[in-house]
Amino acid sequence: MLTDDEVRRLFTAIDSQPMSSFSNKAMVDPVLFRVLYGAGLRVSEALGLTLADADTRGGILRIRDSKNGESRTVPVTGRLTATLAGYIAAAHPAPETSDHVFYSVAPGRPINQSTVYLRFRGYLADAGIPHFTGGPHPHSLRHGFAVANLRRWAAEGADLAVVLPYLACYLGHADLRGTQYYLRLTADAYPEVMARAQVRFGYVIPEPPGDQP
Repeated sequence: MLTDDEVRRLFTAIDSQPMSSFSNKAMVDPVLFRVLYGAGLRVSEALGLTLADADTRGGILRIRDSKNGESRTVPVTGRLTATLAGYIAAAHPAPETSDHVFYSVAPGRPINQSTVYLRFRGYLADAGIPHFTGGPHPHSLRHGFAVANLRRWAAEGADLAVVLPYLACYLGHADLRGTQYYLRLTADAYPEVMARAQVRFGYVIPEPPGDQP
């Protein structure tokens, strides 16, 4: 999982890519990776977005046929909506509703997931963030979205038992088991989240063996 400082460095690297006549990544990637981090989408979900799915007036994204075979509507922040609207205006001067929001060569052809991974590896190197087996990878941005919300809710004193189902629904999890993973993910880095989680989910998240009485 990326730290706050690493996220800042990563997006600085992404935003610093020079424009090129051979690739549109300098225009696409700052927005694509912000959608992954700011809306918690899976890479496949972001790449599958068409212009018909991106409602920049209402501030929502429509996710169709996600990992669990279901569709959902995702509200996004005003700031991310404005970023998307500006990007779409520049990247789609002759928009068709079937065009993919994020494309490489032509609007009818979405970017390949392996290409996104390779670009991400390059941005990690530019930002001085080490890569190792298992990560970081583009999906780490989705993790960051979930953990950022858990941290915010914990700081506000929210009841995690109440808000966790909302996070599960937003992320498109089939049930709470996938979402509870993020509680475990925060155990070492963000003890304030775990402190509140233990109150409500202590029976779900066992203590490490070394901490047993």
